[in-house]
Amino acid sequence: MTSETPSPSAREFMVSMRDGTELATDVYLPDDATVHSAILVRTCYDKSSRYTALTYEAEYFRSRGYVLVAQDVRGKFRSAGETLPYAYDVDDAYDTVEWITQQPWSNGRVGVAGASYYGFTTWAAVASGHPAIKAAIPQVTGIDMAATHVGSRWSQEVPSLASFNDLLQIWTNNNGYLAAADWSTNPVDGVVAAAKDEIGECSAAVQMLARAADQSWYNPYGERHPYHTTTIPILHWQNWYDPGLAPAGLRDWRHFRSLAGVRNLHYLRVGSADHAGFRLEDVDAGDDRNPYLNEDALAEKIMTECGEMADFFDEHLNGIKPSLPRPHARWHVGHVGWQSSQDYPPASTPLAFHLSASASGTHALTDEANSKPESVTWTHDPANPVPATTDIETIWYLLAGYPDERALADRKDVLTFRTEPLAENVDFAGQPVLTAQITFSSPSTHVFAKLQDVYPDGTTRPISWGRAVLSEATGGALTLHMDDNAYRIKAGHSLQLQIQSSDFPHFAVHPGTDENPLTARKKIPSTQSLVVGGDNGARLELPVITITNS
Repeated sequence: MTSETPSPSAREFMVSMRDGTELATDVYLPDDATVHSAILVRTCYDKSSRYTALTYEAEYFRSRGYVLVAQDVRGKFRSAGETLPYAYDVDDAYDTVEWITQQPWSNGRVGVAGASYYGFTTWAAVASGHPAIKAAIPQVTGIDMAATHVGSRWSQEVPSLASFNDLLQIWTNNNGYLAAADWSTNPVDGVVAAAKDEIGECSAAVQMLARAADQSWYNPYGERHPYHTTTIPILHWQNWYDPGLAPAGLRDWRHFRSLAGVRNLHYLRVGSADHAGFRLEDVDAGDDRNPYLNEDALAEKIMTECGEMADFFDEHLNGIKPSLPRPHARWHVGHVGWQSSQDYPPASTPLAFHLSASASGTHALTDEANSKPESVTWTHDPANPVPATTDIETIWYLLAGYPDERALADRKDVLTFRTEPLAENVDFAGQPVLTAQITFSSPSTHVFAKLQDVYPDGTTRPISWGRAVLSEATGGALTLHMDDNAYRIKAGHSLQLQIQSSDFPHFAVHPGTDENPLTARKKIPSTQSLVVGGDNGARLELPVITITNS
């Protein structure tokens, strides 16, 4: 994918960084000739592309009186420099903001925004500490996404192959690729070597493998990590159906809200949508509701979402107070609608479901535990891992291709626990928690948990995920806080929990040895056992809420 034609509404500048590298930067000015606040977006996905839709968003922000400044980050598309993620973004953001403040149309106030990798560049701009930056909206991202994207602490966290796939496709050179890596036949180092032969060497992937060898932590912020240096208003923007990055983003939110001195600078907005913004309410509506494929859907998305962003910047860049005080948290409950509160998660009551063994077929989730403890066992075969129900790309577009996962219950290496059809609606908001005692025959193992909504016709849709590494050092006691969601399980539906040891190719397969799963050649099947029933039997807790405006 080469750079698309710039918008006729933009004027492109080559902005020089402190080392002389020039970055391609589009400026979209409002029609009047006065000074304005600017919104800066720095992307690796081509500032001119239909994919980023910045040329469309710019028209909206211009109509609201903002200058939109869109930049290709260093080494991507029209910008010069080394193609390497994360390493230069703090300094390059500072230098770009400095350039903005020197322009005749600038009033000296800058907001930063962006999604996914350019959500990271939003945090990098905040970390730069430029005094002109007055507010930020990092979207569907996490402050520490670099630590898992170009680093891997594989003995502590399950490595993501979906993120590794992005490195090869996005960060090999200035352009982008849709080359399909064959993850089924090679360890990751073999995939990187094969990609080098096809599209060239990806320096980021090579460095990632090197970091994984000693599991070093990667911090692109230096001494200015945002957890310790953020002093401006932030709108944390996440989507529940984004298992790749929403967990990190919600962790950021919880961190800042725990800090008494700055907690009230932070706001949350979480939708029932996937990483790309496709909404739960539009599932099964087809391409007509996909903003990447339909112009009307895109226009609606821009009016709604850019409108929310402009409102936030109106308040925190231009001092325009909203007619009603802004709640600190605004979050969508699937199958219900938007809720507002002064904090998130809201007050809840834990509803416990106990995992119970069945002689055959699907096991049970019940209100009460069986008095007698017993073990339920499954075998993980790294040569035949549990397949993900979407391909490696679709994890970022999960609701656009929302999978029906009913077939997984037929696999012997997947434990399935299901309630009877519910007598009434159950609403929850927050993190489901799985508590379990697990033994394993290998030196360590991966545990994946998935919460699903089973419809009366058998359709089975995922709603929350969790994953963990268990080892001899950590023991077999598992307390797994699964991914956040806010959701209504409707009366007549069943709640289902599945437990397994692989989810391929979204995540690296545990080899059954103590080797690095990214480079391991030897593969040994392993046996896992889960205790159900008795005083220490496995249980699932849902944070149940009461909704008054449904």
